[in-house]
Amino acid sequence: MSVMILYLLTSTLRNGTSIAYTAMGGVLSERSGIVNIGLEGIMTASAFAAVVGSYVSGSPWVGVLAAVLVGIAISAVHAMVCVTYGGNQSVSSMALILLATGFCGIAAKAIFGRQGTTEQVANISASPVLAGIPVIGPTLASLSPLVYLSFVVLLILIYVFKKTAFGLHITMVGEHPKAAETAGISVNRVRYVCVLLSGALGGLGGAALSIGQMNLFQEGMIAGRGYLAMAAVIMGNWTAAGAFGASMFFGFFSALQVYLQTRPNNPVPTEFVQMIPYIACVLIMLYSSAQRSRRGEAVSGKPAASGKPYTRFVQSR
Repeated sequence: MSVMILYLLTSTLRNGTSIAYTAMGGVLSERSGIVNIGLEGIMTASAFAAVVGSYVSGSPWVGVLAAVLVGIAISAVHAMVCVTYGGNQSVSSMALILLATGFCGIAAKAIFGRQGTTEQVANISASPVLAGIPVIGPTLASLSPLVYLSFVVLLILIYVFKKTAFGLHITMVGEHPKAAETAGISVNRVRYVCVLLSGALGGLGGAALSIGQMNLFQEGMIAGRGYLAMAAVIMGNWTAAGAFGASMFFGFFSALQVYLQTRPNNPVPTEFVQMIPYIACVLIMLYSSAQRSRRGEAVSGKPAASGKPYTRFVQSR
């Protein structure tokens, strides 16, 4: 029993980290008023970039940097369309998903000479420096440094939103952009920064999967994790801590489905077991919506100006 619990705990952290990074990035973007359902595309392109960076340089940390830069670059396109030109945020996001998916398939063929998968590369799936800690050292060493970094990012975001003027500016821009502009806050600047930071965290999410958990890129390996990150943002009530917790919730069910697949003589079909994280997501979202409807509540944490293009003089309704 203790072995099973330890396995589920470490696997939850391992599987939930990539979703958690991306979900925390989604919180930043949404709290500033920019909807980004293209997190799936950011994760896809960044996971590929991490592998390419590690392949070319031989260093997985260069791969992490490459993933972050690609995430920022993709988000910059989204920010330009939505913030500068007031484009439809959902359409822009979906376009980025299609672009990222197609580009990775073509680039994999061009760089690695094969379709759908890449070479195996150096990764950072473990933290051997922690192995010397008594009792828990081997367990801690089995996790990627990116797992521990995710907790640091979480604490930073909590501090930013609760204790800094920039966190207050983000909230004001997401709730009442006209009032924020009147107070001397540049709505476009805040939104640009938040969307770019969202891309950087999405880049870490992609890297945490391709070289923090695995050592290669395969087409379809993101498998809806970007959408789970969006669900985590909503389940977490648009807060960094809530989104992180919801991501680990999905990570637990991902760990559970892997554990069930390894059990001998398991009567449940593998295809159904693989659906467990997504079924859990749908059920929780339905339950949450039903509870709000029963109490007659609106979506309490959603920023009032979320998804609404803004100009200095007129806010779209």
